[in-house]
Parts: sequence; structure tokens; C-alpha cells
Amino acid sequence: MRPSAPITTDLVLLGAGHAHVEVLRRFAMRREPGLRITIVAREPHTPYSGMLPGLIRGDYSCDEANIDLAPLAAASGARLIMAEATGLDLENRAIAIAGRPDIPFDLLSIDIGGQPAMPGTEGVPVKPIGRFLDRLAGMEQGLADGARVAIVGAGPAGTELALALAHRFRGRFRVTLVCNEAEPLPGAPVRARATARSALVEAGIELACGVQAGAFAAGALSLSDGSYLRADQVLWATGVVAPAFLAESGLACDDSGCVIVRHSLRSTSHRFVFAAGDCASIAGAARPKAGVWAVRAGAPLAANLRRAARGRPLRRWQPQSQALVILGLGDGRAIAWRNGIALQGKLVWRWKDRIDRHWMRMYGRMKPMAEDPADPMRCGGCGAKVGAETLHLALANLARTPSPDILVALDQPDDAAVALPPPGMAVVQSVDHFRAFIDDPFIFGQIAAAHALSDLHAMGARPWTALAIVALPYAPGGKMGRDLTAMMQGATSLLEADGCALVGGHTAEAAEPALGFAVTGLANPSRILRKSGLRPGDALVLTKPLGTGILLAGNMRGLVKARWLATALDQMRRSNADASRLLRAHSARACTDITGFGLAGHLREMLDASGVAACLSLDALPALPGALELAARGVESTLAPDNLAALRGVATIGNDPRSALLVDPQTSGGLLAGIPAANATACLDALTAAGMTAAAVGTVEPLEADGSTIRLEAA
Repeated sequence: MRPSAPITTDLVLLGAGHAHVEVLRRFAMRREPGLRITIVAREPHTPYSGMLPGLIRGDYSCDEANIDLAPLAAASGARLIMAEATGLDLENRAIAIAGRPDIPFDLLSIDIGGQPAMPGTEGVPVKPIGRFLDRLAGMEQGLADGARVAIVGAGPAGTELALALAHRFRGRFRVTLVCNEAEPLPGAPVRARATARSALVEAGIELACGVQAGAFAAGALSLSDGSYLRADQVLWATGVVAPAFLAESGLACDDSGCVIVRHSLRSTSHRFVFAAGDCASIAGAARPKAGVWAVRAGAPLAANLRRAARGRPLRRWQPQSQALVILGLGDGRAIAWRNGIALQGKLVWRWKDRIDRHWMRMYGRMKPMAEDPADPMRCGGCGAKVGAETLHLALANLARTPSPDILVALDQPDDAAVALPPPGMAVVQSVDHFRAFIDDPFIFGQIAAAHALSDLHAMGARPWTALAIVALPYAPGGKMGRDLTAMMQGATSLLEADGCALVGGHTAEAAEPALGFAVTGLANPSRILRKSGLRPGDALVLTKPLGTGILLAGNMRGLVKARWLATALDQMRRSNADASRLLRAHSARACTDITGFGLAGHLREMLDASGVAACLSLDALPALPGALELAARGVESTLAPDNLAALRGVATIGNDPRSALLVDPQTSGGLLAGIPAANATACLDALTAAGMTAAAVGTVEPLEADGSTIRLEAA
């Protein structure tokens, strides 16, 4: 099997603003050979600012008003890393992320937006939009009826927000719009201002005009005329300032902390940095911080990033000086203006709705495309091992002082690791290895480690040592070392949390990334849990929801929502250590982990080993978000048809999509244990209290005369 084309340039898109989603769409339509794209986003989806007021009013659902990043990243071949940047190291070309390794880049594009300028720390900023929506829901629950909500900023965004909130609150709260000019929308034509003011009055919105808002504290918003406005909460929709770490990194920034860029959208101070959207300012051609300019910047930004990756001259982009503004008034009406001309009415709203929905559809239709197989051949001599320097640099930070029973390990590398088991302890060993199914090497490392340790936890063993088996595609310029570092740091973070020492391993080049571990654990021989031992009457307790195979298969086809993927990844990288401890504390009789053979396959192994049968309740099977929806559409893992053999002779129940969960192969799945019926409720309560989505999925029964072992039932 030939390795994929070498990665020559790492392009990191920091932030998932409107310009960057268009960059992804452009690269989805035409890939760039040798260019690896990574998008780093705070949230799994990107809210479309044009639909925010409609979302607040209830005109749109969350899915209709948000661009899901997982299908878009899959279509463009980009790695999706859901994390928040905390700093930039421009000298070493790396992005700092809290709690994980830095993300290196050759080219960096920044579109992280900003937040309203606030005189103080109290109040709720309207941007970032995703966080605002979460805080808005909490605010509604926390405020008493009749409370006053003040909105500072009466430009198009603040005015439209006030109208949307008045519709949403329906008189429950008082809404006050604070404007430092004589009236809202000071830059709009006279007709537009008059129409908006009438709409504000009709909606019962109070106006506080001609005053500058100051700090908000102790329920009082200070005003520039020396008075105070009593308010229970203040929403800030004022001018945008960029995150402080941009200016702190050494990038040339304006007074608002926005990156100063040329007309090519390249930084004036660093040739390998680009920026667009609210966090950027074009030298000599500053534009308002509005979504329309960010949207228009996407196409020229994509073109210039492609040209920069090729080492070609960049092209100049001249943003329009005036943009069409369409402001929703509610009740199916809107007002639009440009170049002094204003229109209003229901037709204008229909026009706006059509524009917004068309824009969103462009990003919802993207599907993954096949990669170009043409690539150069690399020698596979000596096992295609990763170079020594690359390996040593990557592992330098992983060596730990071993425990006294580990005599030779990474801190003093030799030809093999040497360990001395404690007297009287049984040695429990297992091995797992699989190719990468996500593009985030750090998270993949965590999942691979959790998956490998799961066999030890299923048997009640304490993890002791691990040997890594790593495969990476060739990439020049230290890129292999950086990927290896991220992968192994993810793995060791989980291994160490479980008390397991990484003592050595093997690395090799391959067509695609892969990682596995040979793990060793220690256990009291008399207390090892086996697959045998189930007794009739036992409750079958499952400690994690099912559906990872369906979701990963759907993700490859661009069908998975990013929030579904994020939940699945969180479950997969969770160790089964706590689950094992709690199951044993409640007298588990038998246990196994649910992995490649699916729930039915691994349960059948337990039943055959124990000489019993089981009744499973389909309605009780816990499912990961999105798994049942995809199963109903026929999405399944490649291994699922083979796993059907475990259900031979089992009477199925209609077309219930939960049936697909029975044969869905799991990556780093949960534990399945037989718990005495008297202990089952307490066991489930303890697992739930520890943060697990556990469920009693069935009961153990005597073996039938016909030899059938699994029976299904539904409510």
C-alpha cells in the first residue's frame, strides 16, 4: 500500500468565522496537493449572524441558523480541532491551546471574531454568538417577571436584537435600548430610521438616546449625563474589540486589537499570517464589523491562501465601500437600505429570508470527495521506521521516572523495557491497534489509549505498563515529529491518569496514521473478572452509550453534526477505570468491554462462557446523540454486517433503529457486566453520579432447551 502524498504545508484556520467557512468550501471544491488544512474552532458549529435575530425570535431552528463544521471539514479534507486558542507563538509558528500540545502551522489565517467593547466586566456580550445564546437561555431562567434588560448599542445589530428579544420575551421583561446618538441607526437613511423607531415603539421597547453607557454594577448602568439606568441585566452590542492575545503575540494590530492586513488580507507585520472578519482591519480601507464584509472576504482569502501555499504573488482585494443592510423588524417584516435608498415591508423580509437560506444551503450540501491517488513512492526498508531524530524529539517530553518495579523504560531507553511484577500478582496482558478515524492526533491518542486499557479494566486489573505501536504518513520538515508528539501526549495523558507507564514502543511510516498499545496490568489472581460467571437473575449493566461505529461511518460521509461527533469523542476518550471500580464494588460476577463485535457479539461470548441466556430490552439501550437518526437512514459501520452472526436465531422487532445498536462495533466502548439484581439500582446510581450514561439493558435467564441465548423485547 502506497503512502499518501507528503504534506508540504500546514495551513491552520484559527476560528470558524464567515470567511473561514467559505475558505473550507472553496478547498472542498478543489483540493490543493501537499496542503494540509486544520481548522481550530471553539464550538462545533458556526452561527450565521444574519439569522441570529430570527433564531432568537423562533423563526429558525438551531440547525437552520448554524453551519455544522464536521461535514464541511470532512468535505474539504480539513482536520477539525474543537478547542480554544489562548495565545500565538509567531517565532515558532504555533498556536497555544489550554490542556493540550501547541498546534504548529506554516501558514495561519485568523477569523476568530471579537466581542463588544465593555467598560467593565459586568453584563453579557452579544459576541461570540454561540456563547451569547447559551447565556441568554440562562438569563431568562434567572430573571423575575418584570425585570429590565438593557441593550447597549443601537446600530443595526443592537436594534435588530432589541426587536427580536421583545418578541421572544412577549412582555415578560422590559427591554431598553441605549443609544449614544439622538436616535437608533444613526448611519441609516431617514426613512429607515423612522421605520425602525416606529417598530421599536410598537414592540414596547424603551429608548434611552443621546447618552453614552458606562460601567454596569450592582444593578445600575452609569450614563454619560451623570444619571443611572436601573437594570437587571445588560447586553452589550457595541463596537468590537479583538482577543488580547493577537496584539500580545507581536502582530501589528489597531487600537481595537484587530490584526492590520493589506488588501491581500495578509498581515502587515508577518507574511505567513492572514486575517479576516471582525478581528481584522484592512489598512487604509477599514469597514464596519458586520457579517457582510466577512462573507465577501472568504473567496479572496481562499484564493490568496492557495497562492501563498504555492509561493505565488497574492492578489489585491478591494472590499465594497457600501453594503446592503437588511434588518428584520419581526412579524414577517424587514427594512433594507443601501446608498441612501430604503425599502420596507413583508416582501423585504421574504427577500432577506431567501438570501440567508440560500447562503446556508451552500455549506450544508458539501460531501467528502475522493483524494487524488497520485503520489511519490517512498522506500519501506527497515520497516519504514520513523527517523531517529524525529522519534527522539517527539518522545523527549514523554519520559517519566518509573515506579520502583519498572527497571528500564523511556527515561533510560534500551533495547527492551524491563519490569519486575510484585510478588503474588497475576500479569494481565492485551494489545489493540487501529488506524486513525479522526484527524486530531491528540484526541486520537487519548482514544487509542483508553481503548487499549479497556481490556484490563474489564478484567479488574490495574494498568501497569504500555508499549506503543505508531504509524505515521511521511511528511518533511519536522511535521512527523510534531504529529507524533501530539498523538503521544494525548495517549500518555490518559495512560498516566490510569497509573500506567509508557515504557517503550515502535514507530513506522505508513499510508495513514495508526496507533496501538500492548498493555500489561496486575491483578489479584482470585479477583480477576472473566466473561464467565453470569447467573440467572443478574442485571446486565452497560456503562457507555452505543453508536460510535454508526457515527464514525456517518462522519466519513459528511452526515454527522459536529456536536454529535464531539459527544462521541468525549465518550471514547473516557477511561473505563472508574466504571470497573464501581462495578466491582457492587459485586460484578462477570464483565467484558464492548468493542469491535458490538454489544450482541460480546454478550454472546459472555453467555456461551457462562452457560446462560439473556433478554435484552431495546428501549433500554443508551444511544449516542445522532446514532439512531443515522441508523434510521441506513448508515452503518463496515463491520456491522459481519456482527449480525451474533444474532443468529434471534427474533427481531420491526424496523426499530435501536436494533442496529446491537451489532454496531464500538471504539473504546463501555463495560458490560452482570450485577446481582439486588445491587443493580445502587450500581446504576453510583455510575450515574460519576458522570456516566449507564443503563440496565437486560437480564440473565436460564438457557432455553433449544439453545437460544439472546431474546429481544421492546416496551
